[in-house]
Amino acid sequence: MEEDILIKRRYSIPYELFGEAFRAFQKKFVYPRNMIMTLLLVLAAAANVVNIVLGNGSTFGYVLIFVCLGLAGVNWYNPRKLRRSLMESIKGIENDVYVLTLYPDKMLIGTVLEPENPEEQEVAEHEEVFGDIPQKEDIAQTEIYLNNTVKIVEKDDFFMVYIKKSMFYIIPKKDFTEEEITLMNIHFGNQLYKNFICEVNK
Repeated sequence: MEEDILIKRRYSIPYELFGEAFRAFQKKFVYPRNMIMTLLLVLAAAANVVNIVLGNGSTFGYVLIFVCLGLAGVNWYNPRKLRRSLMESIKGIENDVYVLTLYPDKMLIGTVLEPENPEEQEVAEHEEVFGDIPQKEDIAQTEIYLNNTVKIVEKDDFFMVYIKKSMFYIIPKKDFTEEEITLMNIHFGNQLYKNFICEVNK
């Protein structure tokens, strides 16, 4: 309901900010897992090296050492490759406009769809001002409930909304007022408790 809306605001995500946010995502969920996997692979390789030094090695042991070290290298190469590919793919959508609608128990994050009719496109371009949302605007929305399935991290320049460990949304602060940023900080903390983490450099 409209009267329950706490914040409704349009925003865009700069290319550089998306890169920064994706690195933060990888540091939080990808790199810790990679560290554990790399440690296990290195330990397996080291165990085979010890066997070889003690004279208990075999051809299979040599192969296993190279396989473990190779997998450890791939383990760190793949995230970098994925980041490069992702950054290349978002160049076509860096000018997209999004809408955040915050309610007491949930948020809606939507993408403003481009009008197919040229006349509608001309009107939309004429109203290209962040803040007010045209009533008949076509928006593809995702509904996110503020419960224990969601984790939100606040950074200096943006909020990151994590859905499980495979998807995230970016809410840049640049398009919000100081009052709205403070409201989000307090509201997310009250709703999510330990699932809201503030990592702002004070």
